[in-house]
This record gives sequence, structure tokens and C-alpha cells, in this order.
Amino acid sequence: MSRSPRRLLVLLAIGALTLTGCASTQATTAAVRKPLPSATSSPSLSPVPPRRYFWPLTGLPASTASTTPALSIKIDNAPGARPQSGLDKADMVFECLVEGGMSRFLAVYHSQAAPLIGPIRSARPVDGALLRALHGGIFAYSGAATGEIAPAKAYSTSYLLSNDYDSVPFHRSQSRSAPSNVYASTASLRAEAGRHSGRLQAPPSLFAYGPASPGASPATGATLRIGAQASAVWRRSGAVYLRWENGTPHLLDNGRQVHARNVVLIHVQVTGSGITDAAGNEDPFVLAYGAGSIEVLRDGVVERGRWSRPTVAAPFQFTSDHGGALTLAPGQTWVELIPTTGSASIAP
Repeated sequence: MSRSPRRLLVLLAIGALTLTGCASTQATTAAVRKPLPSATSSPSLSPVPPRRYFWPLTGLPASTASTTPALSIKIDNAPGARPQSGLDKADMVFECLVEGGMSRFLAVYHSQAAPLIGPIRSARPVDGALLRALHGGIFAYSGAATGEIAPAKAYSTSYLLSNDYDSVPFHRSQSRSAPSNVYASTASLRAEAGRHSGRLQAPPSLFAYGPASPGASPATGATLRIGAQASAVWRRSGAVYLRWENGTPHLLDNGRQVHARNVVLIHVQVTGSGITDAAGNEDPFVLAYGAGSIEVLRDGVVERGRWSRPTVAAPFQFTSDHGGALTLAPGQTWVELIPTTGSASIAP
């Protein structure tokens, strides 16, 4: 039996709709079943490099950021005080003029411990400004006249440890004569300060560390005159500079010659303190603030520049004559405060 044209058209339309529906369902199912992109195919994040730490007073690598305060100790440099102990363990040593044309050291310990340090002597007016630049920390000395310790008390922000008032962390050597026979260790001084002091700050970096300026001049050493009774020579030996004191090698009690990676010569003003010793010599007041010229010996070269510190509350600023900051090589530094009455000659 034949179908009418109208019925045939209806059947064809129904078939077309059915096929379209099947195709659409298959396409949708395929889209749903399409695998998601792999997590490993997305761009990976760059790894975060490990943080690097450095000791602020040497520029050498440290395992963590230090919160330990600096420990500064006044060390005798009179002829009867040599050979000294522990200077080779200090991160930084300052040499300053004292009465009678002699010099005295302020040795600063932070990254290393020293089992024996001395002879420890009395404070001087310059200490207040130097300690303030180190964020105070701990200051150990054998004693001081009222005027000599006044600057440290007034503005150093240090915790003061004096053998005259607290002899617990100090001891006297039986092999030395007074007054050059007071000794201590970093451990005993830090332990005593920890029992009495509040929270003390870690020191800042006084200098920048990095390569020498390409314009630095060759230099094998320097000859210095700090005072009438204090002269020193620094001579390059490999990566360090060795020190001679008044014409002879400056040896420590362990037989090692005093040496430094950097020798910094800061030219400073000196005024009177009004304090005199038993021989009538006035104690000079070395000013570790103000402005002046500076030379840095490192790696066989010397770089010249300027230093500036308007007040004791301000940090030191060191700029090179070639522009930018004066840089030091990582390692121990000796800072020579050269008074206007002294001199410094650089050997090429």
C-alpha cells in the first residue's frame, strides 16, 4: 500500500530530528569525557632561592641572622702590655690615641669567641661615640675616671661591665704586673651581662663589602704615627696585612703576628678632655664624629674617600672619591683613628 506524500514528509522530518538528537548527545558526551589537562602541564613556579646571611662586622657568611650584641673590650697597648691575648678573634679593632702619646685598642667581638682577652684597661672618652655606632652592645673595661667614662654613660647605649664594680667576669693574671694584668673571656663577659642587662641590639654593618673600585691605586702597606710613643707599620702578606709596632713585629701571646684583611685609616680631630694622669699628661678626646678624609687598604690597593658623621647618634657614612660607597673585603678590619697631630704614609 502506498503512502501519501504528506505522510512521507512527516516521517522524513521525524527521522531527521532523531538523527540530529543522537549526534548532539554523542558530541555532548564526548565533550564531557574529554580528559582534563594534566597538572604537570601547567607552568611551574620558580623556586625561591635560600636567604643568605652575613656577619655585619666582617661581611663573612653566617648561618642565621644574628641577634647577638657586640662585645667591645678596652685593650692595653703600652709596652708592658704586649704581647696581648685575643686580638686575632675580634671582628674589628679600633686604635685610638691616649695620654702620653700612646695608643689603646677597642676590640669588638661578635662572630667569634675568645677564651682569653687582655690586658683589659680603662675606658677613654672616645669610646662613647664608637660604641653608639655599634648600637651599644656590651662594653667591658677595667675602670675609668669620672670624666673618662662620662661619654659612654651619656650616649653609648651600652651595658657597662667594669672590673672596678663587678669583678665576677674578670680575673688577674699572676704572670703580669698591675695594671696590665686584668683578663676575661667572651663567655664570662657575655654571661655576666646576660644576668643583668635588658635586650641589647645586634650591631649594624659599619662598612659595605664588595669588590674594590677599578680606580683604586696599588698599595703594599702604610706607615702610621698615632702619637709620640705609638707608631705602626702595616705590610701586605698575601691576602692580609701584617702589623709592626714601634719597629718590631706585633706578636700575640700565641705567637701569631697581628694581621687584618682590611686596614682603614680615618683622619679625626682631637680636643682636650681636661683630664690628666699622675704624670700631668692630658687625656686627649678623640672625636669619632664630624668629617674628614679616609683611606682603605685591601687586596694590595688603596681607595681614598671621605667619612662623615654629623653627631654621635648618626651612623658613619663612607664615600669613595670614585663615587659610591667605600667597600671592604670580607674579613677582620683594623680601624686606625689618625689624629691631626699624627700622620699616615701609604706605600705603593
